[in-house]
Amino acid sequence: MQQSAVTVRRVGSYSLLGPVETSLFERLVPSANSWHKSSAVIVGILLVSLLAQTRFFIPDNPVPITLQGFGVLMLGGVLGWRLGLIAATGYYLVGMAGLPVFASGGEGVDYVIHGVTGGYLLGFIVSAGVIGFLSQRGWNRGRSLWPMLIGSLLIYAPAMIWLSVFDFSWPAEGKMLSSALYPFLPGDILKLMAAAAVTGGLWRFADSKR
Repeated sequence: MQQSAVTVRRVGSYSLLGPVETSLFERLVPSANSWHKSSAVIVGILLVSLLAQTRFFIPDNPVPITLQGFGVLMLGGVLGWRLGLIAATGYYLVGMAGLPVFASGGEGVDYVIHGVTGGYLLGFIVSAGVIGFLSQRGWNRGRSLWPMLIGSLLIYAPAMIWLSVFDFSWPAEGKMLSSALYPFLPGDILKLMAAAAVTGGLWRFADSKR
């Protein structure tokens, strides 16, 4: 019997990697052409940019808590890995080019390269791509929470490396996790749950229209 091009691994009754599906966007807009996809990418960039402006700061912490993380999770969950990756990368590049799309209207190469949030911004790109990849391989609908959780954790990996490699005088020595990770977890848990609920609901809506 000929095997599928994608290997399916199972633990109990749950597949860890399933056959490739179309993205949620393509399921919602089955006739989408290049123009529609380009428009979706632009809308995604605008959404993350707007959500980045909703922010507040924790005392003595230069990294703001924003809603842009929710937008990044939605990029992968809705657009899939290709368009989600393009949109997240586009957000990063337009900010680098000088448009004030980052938190607090931040922009430019100096903001990214010499700022404490540079690692988080790189994490957005990784997160959107991985979420989209998993979502198109069966981790969707009732299982949408898991790619959102993994994607949220992947935002922190480049951030911790960035802060460890470069000297920003923050966080203080020995306070990497207590300053750059733990304060953001409660809000990020709420954001990933909201993203999972929205994308799961949209999958059910798309399925009902078939």
